[in-house]
Amino acid sequence: MAIDLSVLISGASTTTSTMSPMAMYKKLQKVAEENSGASEVEQAKAKADAATREIDNAAIRVRNKQYKLQNAQVQDDTFYYKNRVATATTVDELINDDRFLKVLAYANGFEDMYNGDRQRLRDILRSDMTDPNSVARTGSVKELELALKYNFGASGDQYDVNGNLVTVTDDGKLTNTGEGTALAAGLAKLRGLVIDPNGNAAIDPDTTKLVLTAGPSASDTTIYSRSQTKALLQEKTAPEESGLNKVYEFDGAEFQRFRERKDVQKEIEYFKENIGSVETVDEFFESRNHRLLKFVLSAYDLESEAQYPGKIRKILESDLTDIDSLANRFKDPRFLQLTKDLNLNATGMTRLKLASTAEDLATRYERIAYEKNLDEQAPGVRAAIEFNRRIKDVTLTSQLLGDTVMREVITVANNIPKEIAYQEVESQVTAVERKVDLNSLKSDQNEIEKMVMRYLTFKDGGFTGASSKSYLTNLFG
Repeated sequence: MAIDLSVLISGASTTTSTMSPMAMYKKLQKVAEENSGASEVEQAKAKADAATREIDNAAIRVRNKQYKLQNAQVQDDTFYYKNRVATATTVDELINDDRFLKVLAYANGFEDMYNGDRQRLRDILRSDMTDPNSVARTGSVKELELALKYNFGASGDQYDVNGNLVTVTDDGKLTNTGEGTALAAGLAKLRGLVIDPNGNAAIDPDTTKLVLTAGPSASDTTIYSRSQTKALLQEKTAPEESGLNKVYEFDGAEFQRFRERKDVQKEIEYFKENIGSVETVDEFFESRNHRLLKFVLSAYDLESEAQYPGKIRKILESDLTDIDSLANRFKDPRFLQLTKDLNLNATGMTRLKLASTAEDLATRYERIAYEKNLDEQAPGVRAAIEFNRRIKDVTLTSQLLGDTVMREVITVANNIPKEIAYQEVESQVTAVERKVDLNSLKSDQNEIEKMVMRYLTFKDGGFTGASSKSYLTNLFG
């Protein structure tokens, strides 16, 4: 059940109320605990989805393996078909070759006949087009068209319209000059010769050479390959993790009331209404669009950097594939995340102008603004929240000192004076390590919680309320 925040506000009669950071943090912990149930349900669903996805992907991998083998066979078949067309000397050696016949049959829609009545298919192809009782001429229109397409039933040698014998040279070319061996008439159309109604090969009047086309074999291999090649299946991938779609840890009635505030929604609406008119990165960083830039930075808790647009631009246009780029060298992870999300270097304004990007920015903006508002009521509570969230990602003591939030919590919680900042970095690290074992701290949630509690207790020590006693004593003592 939600707790009424009014009981945590000191001095009911005062106009501007201040809240104990300890009390506020405890309140937020309770809200987060209530929301964790929803998060656990999401995690369980994500785990189940991942398991199902892996089962499906395993089946896809097996199927793709089969498809790759099948596709390799298709490639071999088309290569074989082309080679047989170029080297065959008789019709029978082609028609009696099942591998050749398969490509021809599948390319022309006769796969059922090839698999069920191969002899009839051969008879159709061998049909004499001058015989009205031949199999092709007594069969269906489709069968007649197949026989006419290849004209395998033509007998004797092939001649051109001038009576010259068509021959095949040693290098496989067709000619009417008498070189090479005679071409069987039944192979003429397959080899690409243009044949007139009398069965003679056409001649180009200007060059006196044979008129050649690609022949039916070219389309046969194309059709066969397209129809028999299997497109590989795509494995299913996990949905992109943005974190924004997860349950917000402090989501509740108070957060919903805050995000509906006119001043909050006014900035969101302004961004959505105006970002579409910004065409280039140059325009985005112009002074007239400062409000848009400020909104984007605020969504990543970088509002204070809005006064340095030149610096921000250099960071955001960094090439993330270059480990030495400005964004990659910056210690603050917020800059790196913003650079990745906007991707100005590769996409310019494209991603920033997407409706989905505007929604993500709005979500970030609402949450950051809410936590800042909480900190205004109870100074220090936001640092406690951030420390709890981020301490596990810290690997070096120097990182603690280089991060404003981490430094604040560590120094205050351990009563380390601010003047330590005037010392050399090595001295500062030594001073902190005397009191804090980073590895032990980050690996133990209880120790993290103790550190946060000490920090809030010291922050609470300076708290002024209606009573002289600390809110920690009043509410939790």
